[in-house]
Formats: sequence, C-alpha cells, structure tokens
Amino acid sequence: MSMFMDFESITKSMGELPASPIVATKLLELLRKPDLKIKELANAVSLDPVISARLMRMANSVFYQQMKQVRTVDRAIIIVGENVLKNLALEYSLRSTSKTYGVMERKLWENSIGCAVACRMLADRLTDIDKNEAYLAGLQHHIGKVVMINRDKDLYKEVVRIVESGKGLLRDVERGLFAYSHEVVGAALLDHWNYPKMIVEVTLHHHKFESLRTENREIFTICAIVSMASDFCRHFGIGYADETKIDLTLCRGALALEANPMIVDELVEKFHPEFVKERNLFLT
Repeated sequence: MSMFMDFESITKSMGELPASPIVATKLLELLRKPDLKIKELANAVSLDPVISARLMRMANSVFYQQMKQVRTVDRAIIIVGENVLKNLALEYSLRSTSKTYGVMERKLWENSIGCAVACRMLADRLTDIDKNEAYLAGLQHHIGKVVMINRDKDLYKEVVRIVESGKGLLRDVERGLFAYSHEVVGAALLDHWNYPKMIVEVTLHHHKFESLRTENREIFTICAIVSMASDFCRHFGIGYADETKIDLTLCRGALALEANPMIVDELVEKFHPEFVKERNLFLT
C-alpha cells in the first residue's frame, strides 16, 4: 500500500511539532530484542526521570501489594512487567505532547486510553493480530487532534462546537478550519517520528478502511479493531460529552471482523472495568 500523502508538507503546515517520544521509541526497539536484558531496559527507562519516577510509584502502589518497598528501576520493571512499562511510556509520551492540559485534553487522553484497552481486548479475542500492536494503534489513532489543539486550541474548540451542534461532520469541519483532518495530521506526525509504517497506515485509514480488505488484510483488520474500539468508547461516553448507546454487535468494526455477537457482548461487559483499572493505574 503506497503512502500517497505528502507528509512533509502537512507537518510543515502544522507549525511546531511535539518532540519525538525518544524513550518510548527506545523501549519499543528494546522490547523487540529476543535476548533483552532487564538492565538494558532499566537503563533506557532511567533516561527519563518522569517515566522512571512514575514506574517506581506504580511498583510501590497498593495495586501491586508489595511487602517490601521497591527501590530500584530493575525491580520495578520485574514487578509491573514489560507490557505495563511499555504502555506507561507510550501513555506518558502521548500526554506530554500536549502544550496545555484542560478538560478537552483530558477527554482526548481518556478516549485514547479507552480505545487502546478495547483494541487490546478485541484483538486478543476476535483476531490473530498482536494485542500489543493493536493497543499502540488505538493509543495513537487520534494523535493528530493533539497537534491541532497545540496549533490553535480556540480554533479546535470551534471545531468541537460546530460538530456537537450538529452543523457538520468532524473531519469535514477539521478540513474547513485546519485544511487537514486529524487522521491525516496524525499519520504525518507518526511518519515524522519514524513510527512503524503499520501504525502510520492505521492512523491514516482508521475512518475509511473497507476498501483495504483486499489491498492489505492486516491493515484492514487493525483499522476495523480501532473502529470497533472507538465505538466502545462512544457507547460508554469515554472522551465524549455523553454516552451514545450503540448496538456494538452491529457496528462497522464488528461487521468487518465478522465478530461473534456473544463474544462482543462478553467484551462489552468486561471493557469498562478494565478501562477504569488501566486509567487509574496511569494516574497512580
């Protein structure tokens, strides 16, 4: 599948871009190594004092119920596990890209966490896609909105106002006021950060993915997972002003994945408690 977008022009039009999440990128590289040593991981974590401090607080929290205080990064990694560490770094990187942090940013952050959690659950039960790759795709799928808010928060508030008043569709309004919609901006940023091409493509196509069924089955499947995960969040009002009750067995993603309705209903029951646990974990 070709990258037909002129990402360089798009990133230039967005002004000052957030810094690349260096530590998260380094952690992703290390976690792909088959002979990874905890010491290497600990050294990478220690490069970022905020991530290492949050990791230590997490390892010493009541959530993990440790009998003795955890005093080293190595031990903290062993306690929380590599996947939680990776998710912590990615979540922090996502939040740190915002220049400001108010109600709108909080909703966007919660939506990203919720979508990531749902993606992990859906990938694990409904597909053979790696659940950690699906988590990353869900976490970053709206990174373009962060860039647009950073560029002009008041203008993006106007986007939200117009959409919530029913006077336009989100991506149409974004294009009208910013020239590009959030999925294009997000893909351009992730490409600029040298993220895996798969994540870039999913970010670019997560709203319109049906045509990819025959062109690239993996990207199609992950986009369908992200679409379904987004509907989970909408159903529970995560990142939205209100809940919008949806028959999640018949949403676009579920139909694309040919999901078993009984499994979907089971995942709907499990999703919200899992989201709350993960959100609270990151807020420790």
